Amino acid sequence: MSAVDPNRPDVVAFMAKASAALGTALPAPKDVFHFGDGGGESHIDDLLHRAITGKKTATTSWPIPDPLYWDVGDLSVILDGRGAPAAVMRTTSFVKCKFKDVAEDFALAEGEGDYDEYRNGHIAFYRRQKNGHEFNDESMVLCERFEVVYPVEKES
Repeated sequence: MSAVDPNRPDVVAFMAKASAALGTALPAPKDVFHFGDGGGESHIDDLLHRAITGKKTATTSWPIPDPLYWDVGDLSVILDGRGAPAAVMRTTSFVKCKFKDVAEDFALAEGEGDYDEYRNGHIAFYRRQKNGHEFNDESMVLCERFEVVYPVEKES
């Protein structure tokens, strides 16, 4: 399950606001999270902005949760750098593969640079995680594509 409770009052209020803005009742999110780590609030907010403006349409997870508690079509709430709900995304696809087999088009959809920057950044990120010393090219990762459904901003 998500590290952040989807029933947290500010998350529930944010989903109600998104539902009203979209004119449809949205189900509770299956996940609540923020992109990035270690780069501080501004790094997290930059990744959030990239997602909201459509420059970031993918994310990679390791280790893969077992069991996987969300699926294609499910909603998640993306938090900003201060931990406040800031966007709602819908998962559009999953691919499980070895890290060495992540497709270049997927890496580019992460919106964080070229293929080498994707690889180097993710290796550094995962090695900072619990049991990160175990992460390598043979590690199984979850490649998730998504669309932000609220708020929607045009690319600038």
